[in-house]
Amino acid sequence: MKKDSSSTICAVVLTVFAFVGESKAAPPDLEKIKRGQDLFNGEFPAAHGNGRTCATCHVPEEAFQLTPAHVEAHYQDLQKRRLTDPTADDPLFRVVDANDGAEDFTNLRQHALVRVFIQLPVNAQGEKLVWPVDDPNATFVSVWRSTPTVMNAAFTGPFQLDGRQSTLEDQAIGALINHSEIERAPKTKVLEDIAAFQNSLFSSPEVKQLSAALANGQTPPPTDPPLNELEIRGKALFDHHCIFCHGGPSQTKRREDITPPAVQDIQISRPLPPFAVGIPFAPSPLEPRLWAFRVAGQAEPVLRASTDPGKALLSGKLDELNFFDMPTLYGIGKTAPYFHDNSAATLEDMIIHYQHHFEAVRRVIPDFLPWPLRPDLITDDQIAPLVAYLKKI
Repeated sequence: MKKDSSSTICAVVLTVFAFVGESKAAPPDLEKIKRGQDLFNGEFPAAHGNGRTCATCHVPEEAFQLTPAHVEAHYQDLQKRRLTDPTADDPLFRVVDANDGAEDFTNLRQHALVRVFIQLPVNAQGEKLVWPVDDPNATFVSVWRSTPTVMNAAFTGPFQLDGRQSTLEDQAIGALINHSEIERAPKTKVLEDIAAFQNSLFSSPEVKQLSAALANGQTPPPTDPPLNELEIRGKALFDHHCIFCHGGPSQTKRREDITPPAVQDIQISRPLPPFAVGIPFAPSPLEPRLWAFRVAGQAEPVLRASTDPGKALLSGKLDELNFFDMPTLYGIGKTAPYFHDNSAATLEDMIIHYQHHFEAVRRVIPDFLPWPLRPDLITDDQIAPLVAYLKKI
C-alpha cells in the first residue's frame, strides 16, 4: 500500500476510554496516548520517509478518513502556491500510490482513492493461487481503495478494508513502509503508542462506553442516544434489514447460520454479475482487470473480471471474489463517502444501493426460502427513517 499526505495537520481532540462498572481491563495510559497523538500527526522520528504522516490520509477534521473534498482543496491550494513557487509541495500527492497515470491525480481528487499493494497468495508448492492475466509473473498487485476511518478501532479489528492486518501495529508499519516509504523501521514502542492513540478514538460517548464494556467482559450497554419518532422507525428497519450482516455489539458480525455467503459480495466491484444489473453508482473510473484463479480439480485456471477482487487477493479463493471486511456502522453519519471505492456519496445513495442489491439477491434465491435467507426489499418510504437512524448511531 502506498500513501498520501497533507502538509497541514490539524490538532486532534484527545478522547480516552470511559469505564463501565469495575474495570477488568488495564486503565488507559494517558501519557502513551498523548505520545501516540503526536506521532500520528507528525513524521516518525528518524524514519526518513516521504513527508507523509498518519494524519495525511486519516485526516482528523474529516473523521480520521480521506474525502474527495479534502483532496481537491489541497490540490487547488498546491496549484496556487506553485504560481509563485514552482517547488511547492504537498506530501498527499506522492506518485508512488496517488498518481493514476493521468498526471493530474484524477482518481485521488475525484474519489479519494489511493493505490494499495497486495502480495499474491501461493499454495504449498509455491504456485500462485490468483494472478492478473495481463501480468502472469506478478507477485504483487495494486488496487485502488478508500482510506477508512480509524474511529472505533478499539473493538473493530481486523483492520484494512479486506481485514488483512490483525493489529493496529501491523497496520501502522505496513502503511509507513508502503505509503510513507520510510527507510528505517520505527521501534516497537512507537507503534504501540500510535495504536494506543487510535484505540482512544470513538465516534460517540456511547460507543466509547460500549468499547470499555467489551474490553471488561461486561454486558454491552445501549448505544442509541434519544431517538425521535422517525429515528425509532429507522431503528426497527435497521434491526430488520441490516443486523444479519452488521450484527453483534460491534456491528461487524455476520450470522453464518442464516446469511448466505454471497451476501458478503454486495456488488460494488465491477463488472456486476448479470443478475445484478441496475445497481447504481459508478466506482472509480478504472476498467475491470481479468484475474486467473487456480481451482482444485480443474486443469485450467478460472478467469473472472473485477475492479477489486477483495479478500480473494488474500486467500486465492474464487468463492471470496469481491468480498470485503464487514465494517461497523457506528459513526457512519460522519464518514461519507461509502464503500471500498467511495462510490456512494451519501447515506441515501448507500441505502438505494442496498435496494438494488437486495432485489438482485432475490433473483437468485428461491421464492420458498424465508427472510432473511431471501431478503425483504427496502421500499422508498423506508429510506428516510433508515438514514435518520444511521445518522444518530
